[in-house]
Amino acid sequence: MNRLTPSHLAVPFFALALSACSGDDAAEAPPADTWEVSSPAFADGAAIPYKYTCDSRDFPVALESPEVNWEAGPAGTMSYAIVVKHLAIAEGLPPEDPNYFKGFMWAIWDIPASVLKLPANISRAQMPTEIPGAQQWSNRNQFGWFAPCPNADPATVIADPSTRKTDNYGIDVYAIPTATVTLPVRETSHNNYTLTLTKHLDQVNIGKGRLGATSDAISGAAPVPLDPATIVYPAGT
Repeated sequence: MNRLTPSHLAVPFFALALSACSGDDAAEAPPADTWEVSSPAFADGAAIPYKYTCDSRDFPVALESPEVNWEAGPAGTMSYAIVVKHLAIAEGLPPEDPNYFKGFMWAIWDIPASVLKLPANISRAQMPTEIPGAQQWSNRNQFGWFAPCPNADPATVIADPSTRKTDNYGIDVYAIPTATVTLPVRETSHNNYTLTLTKHLDQVNIGKGRLGATSDAISGAAPVPLDPATIVYPAGT
């Protein structure tokens, strides 16, 4: 379970929001550093259960997503967004690396400020019915949970078990000061809109926190190369 911290843009916005409130309202507003992100499925930094990963199944695969909970954000929060990152890539490679875009797996945004829970097994649709108004996207499944899969090629591990990796993942929750996110234009340098969206969220959020996880899952079959012609992007991008 991780505490959320304000972004570099949080201080002026937070101060402005408090100045507009009465004394009682300001006293009731939760400070950003008291936020917590958690899941009943696994503790912060622990192994994510195999049911939420590619383990023993073809990659990519449509699987159940875990439940994620968070506390109410700082004053001025009007919606939330969540991004799942493969940290060995997203934070282990420089942005100019040709594989950098692969570290940004799945996103859901326009979650109303009144919603503090991502239910398990969210439906695989651009606008999941479990959270009215929210939209989701992933760089493999388009509209559904992208299961962690650090050992995507099982033949490699079978040939040499010592190559089996345990990688870190981050489920990042962003507090957004608008009810909806103005979607950025797609970048032509890569086909992963989750990365493009994440860069935008990093600029506009007023707070961000992380639920960490690990995985050593091994897929049942190596991934098939992604055909760019099959990608369906979020509407409006």
